[in-house]
Amino acid sequence: MGEPQQVSALPLPPMQYIKEYTDENIRKGLAPKPPPPIRDNYMMFGNPFQCDDLIIRPLESQGIERLHPVQFDHKRELKKLNMSILVNFLDLLDILIKSPGSIKREEKLEDMKLLFVHMHHLINEYRPHQARETLRVMMEVQKRQRMETAERFQKHLERVVEMIQSCLASLPDDLPQSDSSSIGGAGISGLAGDIRLKTEPIDVEEVGVSCVAGQTDKNVQSTRMEKVWDKDAAMCSIIDEMT
Repeated sequence: MGEPQQVSALPLPPMQYIKEYTDENIRKGLAPKPPPPIRDNYMMFGNPFQCDDLIIRPLESQGIERLHPVQFDHKRELKKLNMSILVNFLDLLDILIKSPGSIKREEKLEDMKLLFVHMHHLINEYRPHQARETLRVMMEVQKRQRMETAERFQKHLERVVEMIQSCLASLPDDLPQSDSSSIGGAGISGLAGDIRLKTEPIDVEEVGVSCVAGQTDKNVQSTRMEKVWDKDAAMCSIIDEMT
């Protein structure tokens, strides 16, 4: 015996139709157009349907006697139907005890069936309201999520702005200026051939690592670079916590 084959509960799609919808055919406009919508009547699960039928068909169109008026309160009618079903069920039990073979048993079953049909119909009339309320709740949840995301982003933005302003306020006022170019307006030259305007070393502890050529004190530069790297690591950890 061979291995058991898996059988799908749903029929396979029409492969001869799907193969026409390739990316190349769609790009070239060769894919067949979808079938036109049905405008008259159609069959579904063996039952005929009209295109202009209401979503919830009235009881009269189904050949069922209406027990409640046209204008009514759904909540009140559902309570009345629930009580009527309970009373009819007790009557059915009494008939089964006293006369199980009586014709009244069939009549009582038909009455209960009609009551259940009406209750099911009234519940179905709440489906459009349920759909609207479900959509409203979904949109409110999406709105709340977006507002919370925007609020978190605004808080992160304010923290970043505060850090930038704090860094700008800590910059010294007597930064060296270059004759040729400056980076970001800070006055720190990154070119190897630039001429230093000051004899003392640049305070890189607050500004950054100096790239000026001609630095001779490598020990001082290494120590200050380590301090700057420590600040960079602290700044990276703050950004990681924010994200």
